[in-house]
Amino acid sequence: MERHNCPNCGAPIESAQCPYCGTVFYDFTVMDFDKPTYIRIHHNGQYMVFRALARSMNVSMCPDEYVYYADNSVYVQMPSRATDVTIDFSVLPDDEGVLMKRKDIRWRETGG
Repeated sequence: MERHNCPNCGAPIESAQCPYCGTVFYDFTVMDFDKPTYIRIHHNGQYMVFRALARSMNVSMCPDEYVYYADNSVYVQMPSRATDVTIDFSVLPDDEGVLMKRKDIRWRETGG
């Protein structure tokens, strides 16, 4: 079994949030443009969970580069690796006809 560690503090990853430093891990690996998925967003102290279908995706990379000067000459020149990913979703009602559910409890992932 492969085990991963928190990229922020190095602790073992056991849930959707590091119990030591609080870093949140997002797993978009199961997003499919042909099937609805559930999305969880934390906003104003509550988790909002809704069913959504990805409609479109756009990936743009910034071609700029950073140039740092020292003593009136180029000291370091580094390309910018800025990348933006934008995904548009349609919110769909769940099997009970509800568009969104709010939860005050802490979300925890279980095995899998």
